[in-house]
Amino acid sequence: MRGPLPSASALVIREKGVLLVKRGREPEPDKWSLPAGLMKIGETAEETVIRETYEETGILIEVEDLLGVYDLIGGGYHYVVICFSCRPVGGELRPGPDVKDARWFSLEELRHIELMDITVEALRDAGLLRWKPL
Repeated sequence: MRGPLPSASALVIREKGVLLVKRGREPEPDKWSLPAGLMKIGETAEETVIRETYEETGILIEVEDLLGVYDLIGGGYHYVVICFSCRPVGGELRPGPDVKDARWFSLEELRHIELMDITVEALRDAGLLRWKPL
């Protein structure tokens, strides 16, 4: 295993829901997660989350606040995920090449989909998830 890799994710919220992507590969393929990706050399965490969210969803965002920092550790990987609360400011929803799908979900719909473990943690920290997910 190589050293921990820094990444950033976005909890993007609008009146009617939360923006999620369906993962196309490890970690936790086929589960729904917050848009996220690895930081590039010379890129801030905020720049990363704006870029990755647009690449994965077509949605332009504005970073509002730091939500939390999470460790995603599994078979041969360790990501340190810096998660931001964000709001949409433009763009058109469309899944990018690195994900299987991108959608807005109401809080009620979150009860019926498989979420990544750190997505569950972030939703709980934001006060949006108070039940046990699938």
